[in-house]
Amino acid sequence: MVQKSLKKNAILNFLRSFMNIAFPIISFPYASRILLPDGIGKVNFANSVIEYFVLIAGLGVGMYAAREASKIRDNASALNKLTREILAINIVSTLLAYILFAIALFALPKFSDYRILLIVCATKVLFSSISMEWLYQAEEEYGYITLRSAFFQLVSLVMLFVCVKTHDDYIWYALIGVVSNVGANICNLLYARRFVNVFERTSLEIKKHLRPIFTFFGVACASKIHSAMDTVMLGFMADDMAVGYYSAASKIRRLVVELITYVLGTLMPRSSYYIETKQFDEYNNILKKAAGIVFFFSVPATAGLIVLAQPIIVLFSGSEYLSAIPIMRVMAPIVIVYSVTSFLNHVVLTPYRKERYVLYAQVIGCVLNIGLNIPLITLWGAFGAGLSTLFVESAITLFLVISAIPNIKDALAHLGIFLLKTVIGSVIMFLAVHFVISLSSIAFVQLLCGVLSGVLVYAIVELLLKNETAWWLWHIIVKMIKKGLSV
Repeated sequence: MVQKSLKKNAILNFLRSFMNIAFPIISFPYASRILLPDGIGKVNFANSVIEYFVLIAGLGVGMYAAREASKIRDNASALNKLTREILAINIVSTLLAYILFAIALFALPKFSDYRILLIVCATKVLFSSISMEWLYQAEEEYGYITLRSAFFQLVSLVMLFVCVKTHDDYIWYALIGVVSNVGANICNLLYARRFVNVFERTSLEIKKHLRPIFTFFGVACASKIHSAMDTVMLGFMADDMAVGYYSAASKIRRLVVELITYVLGTLMPRSSYYIETKQFDEYNNILKKAAGIVFFFSVPATAGLIVLAQPIIVLFSGSEYLSAIPIMRVMAPIVIVYSVTSFLNHVVLTPYRKERYVLYAQVIGCVLNIGLNIPLITLWGAFGAGLSTLFVESAITLFLVISAIPNIKDALAHLGIFLLKTVIGSVIMFLAVHFVISLSSIAFVQLLCGVLSGVLVYAIVELLLKNETAWWLWHIIVKMIKKGLSV
């Protein structure tokens, strides 16, 4: 198999993540103004509940299967066999998920008010578990993934403007999210025939996959508990309005994180391949560049979210969501800590088969999240949930850093000076943006001028400080411009 360009993969995945941000920037402001905080809160509560059943159906297969498939992607017969085995496991787990969902739907009184909404959202369970997204990660088919995502996002956007017209259309809003998800996963199943033949008769060896899969499942369970538990506990302990405020702040923060972590996701299959084939020089190059990218983008992004919180919330969600501003600010540092977690998970621990440390970290996070959410939500509602998430994510990251130190010594050698440069640039950028937005009271002008001035100031400072990542990116941009002009 011809190796695909990591640079091209990263750009394609960046474009995909950019579209994942552009779509909510267009859709969420419209939906939040039509449905208001309680309508948005209902849909996000239902989706948070269904995510647990999606988790059960997926059984943590995604990262495990991507890692294993990346090692045998040049062996068609072995890849067919692995695919059949993974699908067989997922079919059983999906059936179990629907059985548990049916029991919960009628056993929990809280769900009676959300029954139709939950049933609509539950459609995602089947197709999410058998979508074989891991196959495209292993094959590094990021061109297909990007085009598929763009198409269904466009379809969803059209449906949103056509179907969501009043405050009572929150079920339509949930259905649109399902259509996008299900449509993309059906395409995955059809397109997979280019890479595997699931009808090839092979013996199935299910048992050998169970132990690592359940390790990944444990990681996914603990991660989902502490990532979605905030919304679920707010729904039980507070009300739909609190969930709406928290969802507005959390969604924006997650969109920013996705821009960074999607790029890191492209590195896991290649990192596993290099480690398996003992190409450690190539792996160390990936390690150093990935570490640089994480801090180069996450530190200024955190500063930007803090200083631009008000215009972002006003434009993104509306003036009804002003209570989400302090929540967004307290959650902003999560961009840094979660980006570091993603780096360690995708580029270090999983390729080195050390996913058990990720499991331990997520279990710690799960326990901390439940323990902190109860008092903090009781005291401060949605703000307390945001504060709890910050503490939990920081604890997880600290544990993973300690666990990964033996494998990241080379990357850490110059990290201190590099991190200092990014902090200096981010502080100067913060002050510049704060001054710029003080010149206007119009949210759109504040956001536009704040982003443009922030990017410009940060880029200039980092280039002057001779930040290696800044100059690497600058050379890529110049090369692309020259290539474009020569066409």
